[in-house]
Amino acid sequence: MPSKRHQELQNMVVRWIGNRSFKMCGLPESNVVGYIADFVAIADMRHSGLEKKYMAGRATDEGRERRMFDRWYVCVFEIKVSRSDFLNTFGNKHTPHAEARLKPVGTAHWVVAEKGICKPEELPDFWGLLTPYGSGLTELKAPELHILPEAELHAMAFDMLWLQMNLRKSYYDQVIDMAETIKDVHRAIMKGKSHEELFCLSERAKRACCGFVV
Repeated sequence: MPSKRHQELQNMVVRWIGNRSFKMCGLPESNVVGYIADFVAIADMRHSGLEKKYMAGRATDEGRERRMFDRWYVCVFEIKVSRSDFLNTFGNKHTPHAEARLKPVGTAHWVVAEKGICKPEELPDFWGLLTPYGSGLTELKAPELHILPEAELHAMAFDMLWLQMNLRKSYYDQVIDMAETIKDVHRAIMKGKSHEELFCLSERAKRACCGFVV
């Protein structure tokens, strides 16, 4: 279960990206990128300033680059509330958990961490770094943007819409709901409740488990 501070930072991420996009579809604890990220959003970020940061100092065909970025971005966020949490994800690069985050899976990636938990140079090159500043977030390191094939972008968008329509809640919230409904069924059985009540509870448990994704 995420800590209270983790949830606060998650809410800051929603506000931060919401203020920089015209349209946004986002999910916490989402696995649409191949691993469970703390927050993933597909957002219209064409006028967010990200493109200018990426273009700075690049000797490329600017017109071609701009056409490539005239699209939706898949934004991936990892939230870290302690040094040990950061090292568990990015410290040991030989674990599957860390290896999954050594290659870009979205358009832009950020670590969101309290000040002092990690340094920009400790992150893989394409990861940016956001840290709390007042009631919002400030960017200590800009991410390198990664172009996604159209088919990959569309597949992620479909998965996110499916999850929103079928789950409507985070991975952790659904796990808690599943556990509570199953306990309710067990209590009812132990107390010898009627068949009608057991049927209603079992149907509620089935709905809580519907569409569960790990």
